[in-house]
Amino acid sequence: MNTDDTSKEQILLLHDGDLISTVRMLAPARAIRERHRKARITLLCGGEFESLLKYCPYFNEVQSNLDQASNKNWFDRMKAARASNYDIIYDLGAGEASAKLKSAMRFAKTRWVDVAPHAKDEGHPIDRVAERLGAAGLGPTSYPPGGAPPPSAEWVDFVAKQSRTVDPAYFGLQGQYALFVPAGDDVIPALRWPKERWASLAHELISMGIEPAIIGGPSAREVGRYVAHVTPGARDLTGRANLVQLTGLGRHTGFAFGENIGLLHLMVAAGAPAVVFHPGPEAPYEEAPRGPATTVLMHAPTLAQISVPEAVQAMRFAGGFNRDTQAA
Repeated sequence: MNTDDTSKEQILLLHDGDLISTVRMLAPARAIRERHRKARITLLCGGEFESLLKYCPYFNEVQSNLDQASNKNWFDRMKAARASNYDIIYDLGAGEASAKLKSAMRFAKTRWVDVAPHAKDEGHPIDRVAERLGAAGLGPTSYPPGGAPPPSAEWVDFVAKQSRTVDPAYFGLQGQYALFVPAGDDVIPALRWPKERWASLAHELISMGIEPAIIGGPSAREVGRYVAHVTPGARDLTGRANLVQLTGLGRHTGFAFGENIGLLHLMVAAGAPAVVFHPGPEAPYEEAPRGPATTVLMHAPTLAQISVPEAVQAMRFAGGFNRDTQAA
């Protein structure tokens, strides 16, 4: 029997974008894998999130040279298109790069499926992308608001079985814990919940027997250090965990708090119930994180107007710590 992968249906997925769009991309990627169970699926993307995506079971291979492939001159792109053996290419949102590759693919016998979210779309991008997949034969062609399957990072459980560094205990988190996912100092102060509020929330949770852990990259270190300094018992993990490890933390947490940033979207996709702090007169339903658990949107003209008791009440409303956080 010929077991060479070249005998399988060959599918290419194209994607490039920030962490929010990358997390959202996991939803159509899962639908494509479920539709093409025996195919060899390659993801061609940018290099920023390769370290996370290479563990995702929806892809047989992750290539992070999208820019290199799209920036070839037109003649080289045409030759590459003719030599490619892809049966289907799904454009999940690669912008200018996908436009360049599409122009060359007309010289190849490849089906091109455009399911990328469009700026003019109304409604949540996950719903609209799911509808485009449906139009291509992968599910329903319409969904009610919030009805499309959300992105999921439950596959991190398998990674955790291979490496103890993905387990919360690796970071000293043994019991119930909540994740603080603050926007960093690269975001203007008006769009951030004040660090004093984070410290007060940490104090409140500690009094409830819940350990707060602040996560994020280098830009969030100021908040992490401040909260850990003024609230003994809070754990500052900013800058200490990669995206795979952070996904593991989100998989087991009882709750996550944060502004509407990419890392919070990843925690929600991992299964964390969450509250999102958003400045403005209306809740951003079309921007909200999507995942298997409940997400509550809290908004105010300025984020300082959202109090700690209100945040705790939202946590309880969303069912935070009502599940077994050790069996996720």
